[in-house]
Amino acid sequence: MNNGEDGKKNRFFEKSNIELLAALAVWVIILCLIYSSGWWLKERDHSFSVGKPATKTFFAQYGMNYRDEAMALWLKEQWSQRVFGVLLYEPEVVSEIEEKLEHLENGYYKNILSDRLIYLLDSLPEDKREEIFKFVSIAGKRLLKTHPISISEEDIWSELDVPNFTASEKNVAYQVLLDVFKRAMRLDTRSTKAYKDYLKNQIKPIEKSIKPGDVIVWKGEIVTPERAEMLLMQGYLPEEFPWRYLSFLASISALWGIWIRWYMKKKGISQQFKDEALVTMAMALGWFLIAVTTYFDGVGGGALALMLWMYLILEPQVAFHLVLGGGVLGVLASPAYSLMDTILGLTAVGACTCGGYLLVPKVRSRRKLYSSVFTVAALVILAVLSAVFGFALPMNLRDVLVFILSVVVSSIIGVAVLPLWERVFGVLTPLKLLDLTHPSHALLKRLQLEAPGTYHHSLMVGTLAESAAEKLGLNSLLVKAGAYFHDIGKLRRPHFFVENQRPGENVHDELTPSMSALVIVSHVRDGVELAKDYQLPDRIKDFIVEHHGTTCLQYFYKKAKMAGDYVSVAQFCYPGPKPKSAETAIVMLADSVEAAVRSVWQEERTMPDIEGLVYDVVETKIKDSQLDEAPLTLRDVHIIRESFIESLRHMYHSRKIASLEPENNKTEGDQSGDEESGN
Repeated sequence: MNNGEDGKKNRFFEKSNIELLAALAVWVIILCLIYSSGWWLKERDHSFSVGKPATKTFFAQYGMNYRDEAMALWLKEQWSQRVFGVLLYEPEVVSEIEEKLEHLENGYYKNILSDRLIYLLDSLPEDKREEIFKFVSIAGKRLLKTHPISISEEDIWSELDVPNFTASEKNVAYQVLLDVFKRAMRLDTRSTKAYKDYLKNQIKPIEKSIKPGDVIVWKGEIVTPERAEMLLMQGYLPEEFPWRYLSFLASISALWGIWIRWYMKKKGISQQFKDEALVTMAMALGWFLIAVTTYFDGVGGGALALMLWMYLILEPQVAFHLVLGGGVLGVLASPAYSLMDTILGLTAVGACTCGGYLLVPKVRSRRKLYSSVFTVAALVILAVLSAVFGFALPMNLRDVLVFILSVVVSSIIGVAVLPLWERVFGVLTPLKLLDLTHPSHALLKRLQLEAPGTYHHSLMVGTLAESAAEKLGLNSLLVKAGAYFHDIGKLRRPHFFVENQRPGENVHDELTPSMSALVIVSHVRDGVELAKDYQLPDRIKDFIVEHHGTTCLQYFYKKAKMAGDYVSVAQFCYPGPKPKSAETAIVMLADSVEAAVRSVWQEERTMPDIEGLVYDVVETKIKDSQLDEAPLTLRDVHIIRESFIESLRHMYHSRKIASLEPENNKTEGDQSGDEESGN
């Protein structure tokens, strides 16, 4: 049990897992820093807070319908305030009042009125009391006729316009009428509340609409809760630091990093630490450019630089995921004013990803690079402007010019920074490969002057290999550069290789087979040393050390055995390694095929059996297990073979084909020209 737990712990602390966690941590930290910095510089001054004056005038980014709850509430209150109260008509109350008025008219008031009024009336003279009762009876009956449902204090007072009454007598009559009609003046609170609620419910929700460009809140205006809700719906952020959004950003960036790792592992793509550092730096700089362009209203224009770097330094399939995912994260971390700015930024990223995938990996010249960048930039501008038109967003001439400028500047920065990646990380971009394959390169000039035969051989190998790589969809420019430099080690002793010797001259005739083999095999080691001296990229060095694999010089080995020398076959073999990539494997095959065809052509001056010769050379490499470590299928090998045949026929034109007969005790596929030259 303990051993199992220890095993799990050890697996957790494997180097690959630690590197994954470290890379994810770096990506998350960089992204969070970019977002926090952008929020502090821009969004903090352009956010809003409920109950405080707006820091700027907030415009609607897109059309929307909303309910004006504040207006609906105000209307409900206005309608409810119009209702003072609800009075109910009760027939029994009216009968009671009429009965009381009859009793008062007859002078009976003891059990009708309140004790206070009874005491007051008892103090009055009887004639005056009878006069007041008579008046109260007449006024009360008149009030019942004119106000059958509700009677107010004002109504009662209006009936007291009696000239022969003193003020005190009018007050007594008013008190008596008020006491008699007190039940008729009662408001029903429950009915009043129910009626007010009914009126409020009759007010329907008020639907309003705003158009893009309409003002939501003016600068300096207090932001109400209703306006704050509208601002949130439009994508504007509140003044408080958005910790929840930052957590969301960190989570999706970590998940995206895990997805990239899983995808690369599934596709069998391995990366060294230097490659991961390059991707991390390029991604961080790309995020920074996206944030900066968005800060200046460029809405994602910085994605152009990220697109260029990824598609020029990585495989298109991997670059696609990095550009798309990294661009989306960069836009989400950028200081955008609103949700629509984010949508426009995502539109720019989508256009960059698709346009770059279709155009940039096919770059094989500077002119093609610049035209591809221009085309992708135009596609991005068109996509964003189409989104602006489709959403009917407000965008003036200044906004359009700023966005176009951000795209142009991002493209320029993307091209300008490429030499930095080349120098620091040894990246082979198309521009670097073009420089390497130019005849003015120092090593190629030396080949032209010191080993012209090797230079011509390298050009021929480059032509064969480049054509085959194109048919397989590989980086043909890389294959061409590798072919040009694969034999630079022959510069140390060029006259020891047959392609640089004069007719009838062969220095190997004066050397022992072991010495000849040592000189020929050493051109690989010499080539690596020259590559270091001239600071050739590591990827080009792979072609130098792998183009012979672990093949052996059978010609010299058999010659030594025939001379009676006690030798080991290992002395006559190249140290390797075998080709580990499809590109180096193609150069190995092209190198052997070109040397074999040239040897037959020089010796017989007739058109060799190209098809049979190519087949023999390729089959020899396969049987010798030289292609075992290269990711080539049988179908790939067939395509390479057919490409070689087609190219060689064009090179040697269409002459009469002579049969190629084996001679001088050579094993199948072993040509003396190939072995003696070290090709």
